[in-house]
Amino acid sequence: MMINKIVIKQLICLPLILAGLNTNAQVAILQNTIDKIESYKNFSYQYVYKQKEVFSDTLITNNKYTLLKTPENKEIGYFFRYELKYGDMKVPSTDLYHGENLISLNPDDSTYNTRNSQAITFSGSLPGELSWIKTFSNKNPTKITQVGDTIINSINSYHLILNTKDTTINKNHLYTRIHLFIDKITGLPTGKLVRARTADLGKEITDYYTEQIYFNYKINQDSINTTYFAIPEGFHPAKEKSKEETALLTPGKIAPDWTLYDTDDKKISLSQLKGKIVLLDFFFVGCVPCMNSLAPLDKLQERYKDKNFVILSISDRDSKKLVMAFKKSQRIKNQMLPNGGDVAKLYHITSAPTFYVVDQEGKIASVINGYPDGFENKISSIIDQLIKKS
Repeated sequence: MMINKIVIKQLICLPLILAGLNTNAQVAILQNTIDKIESYKNFSYQYVYKQKEVFSDTLITNNKYTLLKTPENKEIGYFFRYELKYGDMKVPSTDLYHGENLISLNPDDSTYNTRNSQAITFSGSLPGELSWIKTFSNKNPTKITQVGDTIINSINSYHLILNTKDTTINKNHLYTRIHLFIDKITGLPTGKLVRARTADLGKEITDYYTEQIYFNYKINQDSINTTYFAIPEGFHPAKEKSKEETALLTPGKIAPDWTLYDTDDKKISLSQLKGKIVLLDFFFVGCVPCMNSLAPLDKLQERYKDKNFVILSISDRDSKKLVMAFKKSQRIKNQMLPNGGDVAKLYHITSAPTFYVVDQEGKIASVINGYPDGFENKISSIIDQLIKKS
């Protein structure tokens, strides 16, 4: 009888032991890759990034990171150069980090801008992404698994999967899975895929997919030193714009007139809407706070549909095709206007979302930059006051 109990205990413990061994093996593969990258004085690599969302065209960019290990830099531990190219770009956009703030080069006029976003840019590099993956797998060892080897870009690769989210809400299976592929010979990443089904973007369930294929690794190049990450000779700081050029338009001013075409090819001018309360929603597809505002905007549209109120969502960068697909997939009720870059400049838009409420006389009644807490109530309060005045 005692023997049977021991056997049963062993049978129960065996799967747990095997699971632990498998987890250790996966973590060892990941750690080997991190150790290898950290051992380099400098390295560079290229990757092609593809993003496909249910409501958009496929975005494809060509990217290159060059990194120099600098242990004395406590913030990041590297100097880096990040180059990005997509569409018809002849010269890639370039960001440099040389130990202080991030420098963005503007080759058209040989100027540069400085901003404090180096940590965000670095998080997209291999050292940044692998660090996050390692932290996640250490905290959630059961959520990293290894499946059969996979051929990526003609390279036989280990295939690790991180299951970072897996839940069911209202009978909808929501998940996020990160697939990491590592060259079995060199130990360097060959690719990364993210597949997700999420309710965190917009008001409809969204399928999300990204793909990165890594290639052209170059290790410990003699030409890569600190000067490689310095501002190129001949570049100078961009001229700062005056407050009048950058500040959002203030309440009481006449709202600048404009003319655009909506997704149904209907011509719309702000001047033709005089007598109505107009909410201008400056957005772009893929902007997370813009997505968060979709449900409240629908509620406002429904609540004030008989009150001479209209919502116009204006994208400063998206094509008609993309905005049409976005509107259909998210079941957006209000009118949407693509190709609104010139209108955005008229209203000094520098970030999204930005909302202008225009009163019945065509004057700006209120401005909201971003998506604040209580957004729907704030807009409702403004609209109610304007209705009372009419």
